Amino acid sequence: MRVAVSNFKGGVGKTVVAQHLANAAALDGYRVLVVDFDPQATLTHSMGLVDVKEWNTVWGIMCRDLCKESDRIMATYDDPDDCPYPASDELPEDVQSTGSQRVQDFIQKTCWPTIDIIPSCANAAFVEFASAQYRALHQAWSFFGCVARYLDELPDDQYDIIIFDCPPAIGYQSLSAAFAADILYVPSGPDYWEYDSTTSFLGQLGDALEDISTGFKGLSADAGIDLPKRFLDVRLLMTKYETSNPLHNAMMDAFKNVFGANVCQSPVEMTRAVEQSGRFQNSVYEQDYRQMTRETWKRARQSFDLAYVEFIDVVKTAWKNNTDIMEGKK
Repeated sequence: MRVAVSNFKGGVGKTVVAQHLANAAALDGYRVLVVDFDPQATLTHSMGLVDVKEWNTVWGIMCRDLCKESDRIMATYDDPDDCPYPASDELPEDVQSTGSQRVQDFIQKTCWPTIDIIPSCANAAFVEFASAQYRALHQAWSFFGCVARYLDELPDDQYDIIIFDCPPAIGYQSLSAAFAADILYVPSGPDYWEYDSTTSFLGQLGDALEDISTGFKGLSADAGIDLPKRFLDVRLLMTKYETSNPLHNAMMDAFKNVFGANVCQSPVEMTRAVEQSGRFQNSVYEQDYRQMTRETWKRARQSFDLAYVEFIDVVKTAWKNNTDIMEGKK
């Protein structure tokens, strides 16, 4: 199952949530792949990688997909000269060289033995500009399906859970993550501005997915993309939560009034251990409790444990429902 942790509001804890869910799942015995879409590369650094080349990031996957899709589309024409789109050997040299990589070349080992990563780096920030350029070069390329098609090439038994850490924006990378995800996890802080931003994010994401579904409807089937895009589940996870704060409790009620059962019952509480998690890029599961009071560490650990238990239940339920759907189609 593929889970996108996404929101275009910065500072709501996307990376912290993605990191802790990945760590907890690994401790629970699952094989995990994390995909870092964010050029800030915080998740990549937290997993022990600091020297990453841009061709090993999602940009490389995008270039590889553009080459493969260019040749596939060219092959649908009886006469290649009739094809109005370029073949892979007509694309820019950097795209061709990056596009020649093998499917496993993008996956790196981390400091966790059962967590692998497709990393990011600061140079990957140009993906948004490159995506627009490549779309102009090949207007039939379904850019939003590049990550989904890549993950479909991985062996079914290589990973149990794949978690995406998305950038704070609705752009080419976050849309690629959304189309590849089975489940959408949306972290949000407990104040009004984050509530306002989160509701706006969901509305704009829905509009963008609808526009793509309309614009690419005729091309989607051959490109291996099911449109319109539907998630198996969408969850909103409250972060930076203080149980004793009346405002936070009121905002939790406001979220539940709007989103009902889609709001996670177990918020991530704000503790010193959580603050240090972001500051030192190691999760609560990696911290030495002796560096703080044991009670502080236990509260943070319990908060993430409860959030993880709810998360894995969502994943299992979505997996079962998806299996039932696929069996019904057969």
